[in-house]
Order: sequence, then C-alpha cells, then structure tokens
Amino acid sequence: MNGRGAAHDADVLMEPFVQMPFSYPSRVLFECKAYDTKTTLPIVRNALGLKVDINEFEIVTKDSLEQRKNNRRAGYAIEHRQRYTYQVGVACVDYFSKPAIEFAANNKIFLLSLSWFLDPATIQTFHSIDQQYLDGMREDIITGIYNFLKDRGHDTGNNGQHRFARDYLRQDPKIGMVISVFNSIINRLFVGIIESGDLIFLFAQDDNVASRLLDFGRSTGLKGQINYSRRNPTLWSLNITSDYQINNVVIGEFDFFVPDTIMTIWKAYNLDRAKAVQLKEEFFSRIFIFNQGTRPELPFFIINIDREWLNQVREREENLV
Repeated sequence: MNGRGAAHDADVLMEPFVQMPFSYPSRVLFECKAYDTKTTLPIVRNALGLKVDINEFEIVTKDSLEQRKNNRRAGYAIEHRQRYTYQVGVACVDYFSKPAIEFAANNKIFLLSLSWFLDPATIQTFHSIDQQYLDGMREDIITGIYNFLKDRGHDTGNNGQHRFARDYLRQDPKIGMVISVFNSIINRLFVGIIESGDLIFLFAQDDNVASRLLDFGRSTGLKGQINYSRRNPTLWSLNITSDYQINNVVIGEFDFFVPDTIMTIWKAYNLDRAKAVQLKEEFFSRIFIFNQGTRPELPFFIINIDREWLNQVREREENLV
C-alpha cells in the first residue's frame, strides 16, 4: 500500500465480508508485535500515523494538472485505481499499556491481544521460539517454511509441494504445539458485532457447541440469554437456543469479554444488577455473528436477545427494589 511518504507493508490485511454501499470499500490492516513485554503508547501512536498516511494518499502528477487547464481535453484528469478506506489495528502477544489503550480508544485504533485467548503456557512457548531456536533449524527446513509462507497459491493439499514444510510445522515440539492451540481456538471462536458497533469474541465451550451454532446459523429463530458472575463481571456468557422447527433447541454456551465502553458505563453504576439488564437490552438486543465463511452469500447471522427471558429478569430485579 502506498502512503504520502512511502509504501507500506501490511502484516495482516483483511477485507470485511460486508461492505457499506455508496462508499469506498474498507480494509482492515493490522500491525503485529511479538514483544514479551507490554505494547506501549509509541507503537499505537505509529499505527495512527500509518492510518492517516494511507487514507490520505492520492496520485497527482504534473501531467494530470496540465490536463485540467484544457477544458477541451479528451479524457478526465483522474487516476483510475481501486481506492479503499483503511482501518488500522495493533495485535500483540501480551498486554497493552494503559496509555496505549486510552490512545487507541480515543483514535479508533483496534487492539487485539493474544493473551485474551491463549493460556500462559502457550504464550511462554511462543516466546521461546526465538532467534536461537530458529538458528538450530536446518537450512533446508527454513527455506521450505519460508517458501510455504510466501506462496499465495494456497497450496493446502496433503500432497502439494509444501507438504514437507506443513508436516514439520505440525510436528515441531514448540511450533506444532502453538499451531495446535491456535487451530482449536479458531474452530471455537466467533466474531460478533453488537448494537454499539463494538466487536465481541464469542468462545464456544467445546467443538460440538461451535458446530451446532454453524448448523443452526443457516436458519432463523436464534435467541440468546446473557449472564455474568460477580466473581468476574467482565466475562459474560451467552446461552443460545433456536426456535427453528422445534422450540428451544439448546445450542450451547459462549463466553465473551464485555467491551470496555460498556464496562465503563456499568462501573459508573457500581455494577448494579438492574443497570446490567438495561445494558443487555440496549447493546445486546441483536448480535450479528460472522459465519466463518460457510455462507458467502450471507456472511453473518443474527442472534436476538430472548425477550421473554429478559422481561422476567427485569421484573425480578424490580421486585427486589
């Protein structure tokens, strides 16, 4: 990607399944940092600079300016190229510092920490894959892995040219362990958007629960009940059922962390139970879940909050007052 000052390489570049009409298509660019310490403010501040640089880049040449002087010119003084609106995020392995989080929130920079999903043992193993560890690998192995990672032909078959590299990555005691954990998380993780526009990451209790949600996501009638524990009020659970054909088919339970903006509101009310009910209705009445690419023609499905359950909870809280 080009910027006003120089070209930029993207660590991760994604295009959302759903695009907003009548505007440039959007892309999400993530800067990835593998530090074994907290990711600090300068890193996130640089991401903001990157966002401004690539979004405000435009091609203006001397020839195009000269063409504008001639009102009888044959063509338009416009550079024909695909334009995008870029959003930028920062991903790290450990945690972000408090100033980095505050700066990101105020400047709409996405933050993603693998510590939200990985257990400490996996993070420790990840950090142990250092330069010394890589130097102990054979040259042909490093070359094979490099070619595999750089190949954009998506050679994923078991008998493809990169079979040796894939087998090594799966069997290496450290790299294979990390990849195995990541695959397990990916299979059980769902990305959702709530009414406030915030992203939430839903983590299924097991693989069977994740499979059931994908199966029932092809239909309508999904309902959710949201609960939390006083011992860990930032971690909520979503229990999903389906009314499709058979009433109240239990799909399963998914855990997610409440977005910071909503937690800030709740904390201002001292984690009041009645306020929690109001927040559920206001921000979680509908949750749009991306379906992991299983239905390209409709890339998400909707979970509506269980209104009957919510009304019962509200009445119960009102009676306690």
